[in-house]
Amino acid sequence: MIGFMVRHPVATFFSILLHVVLVALLTIEWTEPSASIKISATNSEDSQPNAVSEVRQIEPLKTFAVDASLVQEKLEKIRAQEAAKKQESQQLEAKTQQERARLKELQKHQKIEQEKAEKARKQAIQQRAKTEAERRKTELERQKTEEAKRLAKLERSKAEAEKVKAKEARKAAELAEKERLKSIEKSKQAEKIRLLEEKKKRALEKENAAKAKENEALKKAQEKAKATAALQRQLDEEASAQRKAQKRKQLVSLRESYISAISAKVRDNWRTPARISPKAECDLQIIQTPKGNVTSVKILNCNEFATKQFKVAAEKAVYRSEPLPKPPVKELFERKITFEFKP
Repeated sequence: MIGFMVRHPVATFFSILLHVVLVALLTIEWTEPSASIKISATNSEDSQPNAVSEVRQIEPLKTFAVDASLVQEKLEKIRAQEAAKKQESQQLEAKTQQERARLKELQKHQKIEQEKAEKARKQAIQQRAKTEAERRKTELERQKTEEAKRLAKLERSKAEAEKVKAKEARKAAELAEKERLKSIEKSKQAEKIRLLEEKKKRALEKENAAKAKENEALKKAQEKAKATAALQRQLDEEASAQRKAQKRKQLVSLRESYISAISAKVRDNWRTPARISPKAECDLQIIQTPKGNVTSVKILNCNEFATKQFKVAAEKAVYRSEPLPKPPVKELFERKITFEFKP
C-alpha cells in the first residue's frame, strides 16, 4: 500500500479528498423544496412552433451548508499528511535509489566474480585436458614399454622353446638309434626263437598226428555213446509225456468230479420256490476259501426262464452249502469256480 502511495501521490491525494467530502456530505442536513420543471421541445420535422410537451419532472438540487473552517482544517490535515507522505516517499525513493545502486554494484561485482569463475573454470578444463593428454601420453609410453617387454619375453620364450625342441630332437634321435639297435637285437633273437619254434612245431606235429588217431577213435566212441544216450532220453521223454498226459487226464476227470460234487451239494440245498420254470438255467460263479467257505456268489449267463426269484434262490442255495466239498487232491483247488446250475 505504501509503495502504491509513493508511486501515485496525486491519485492518493484526490482519493483522500474525495473521502473527506463524502464524510462532510453525510453530516449535512438537506432541504427538499418541491418544484416542477417543464421542458419544451420543438420537433424540427413537425414545423409546429408552439408545441410544448412535458417530458419529466426533475427534482430540485439539494442544497447544503458546509462549515468552511472544518473543511479548511481537514484540508490542512490532509496537506500535512501529504507532506509527510511526500517526505517519506522521497526518503523511500532515496533509499530505493541507494538500493538500486548497491544492487547494480553487487550485480557488477557478481558479473566480475562470474567472469573470474568462468575464466578459472576454463583454465581448469584446459589444465585437465592438458593433464589428461599427458596421462594418455604417459599411458601410451607405458603400453609401448609393456609391449616391448612382452615381445622381448616372447622372443626369449621362442628361443628357449627352440632350444628345448632341439634338445628333444637330439634325445629322440638318440632314442631312435637305441631302438634301432634293440630292434636288430630283437630280430636276431626272433630268428633264433623262430628256428626253435619250427623245431618244436615239427615235433608237435608228429605228436599231434599220433594224438589225432587216438582222438578219432575216442570221437567215434563218444558219438556212439551220445547216440545211445539220446535214444535213451527220447524213450524217457516219451514215457514222461505219457505219464503227464495220463495225469492230466486223471486231473481233468477229478476236477469234473470235484465241480460235480459242488454242483450236487448246491442242488441238494436248493429250496424250490413257487412259480419256477424247470427250464431255468444260470451259470454260478463262486469265490471260496481253501476251507470251502463262500466269500461271494455271482449269477452269470442266465437264460430267458431264469427269473429274479430263481436267481435269489440259487444264490441262497450256494450259501447253505457251506462248507463246499474239498478237492480230492490239493492242486485241484480253485478259488474261483464257475458251473451251470439247473433246478
